[in-house]
Amino acid sequence: MLTKKEFTEKVEKLLLNKNVDVMSAILKICEDNLLEPESAKRLLSQPLKEKLEAEATGLNMINRAKHSRASLNSFYSEK
Repeated sequence: MLTKKEFTEKVEKLLLNKNVDVMSAILKICEDNLLEPESAKRLLSQPLKEKLEAEATGLNMINRAKHSRASLNSFYSEK
């Protein structure tokens, strides 16, 4: 099982070495380590969350409102 630190390091390394977006890097690390993508949210560090949110916002995939159903803040707070 990966720790949050190991997961973050692997994603960051992939982001530096390849021309991939944050979501693709996260999914690739999940695939390589046989993790369900849904379980990755507990492994996301704050900087990764911020990068993911910035990417999703830039692609108009989420609403920037803090309490919107489509915000990442509500996704992270779910248990």
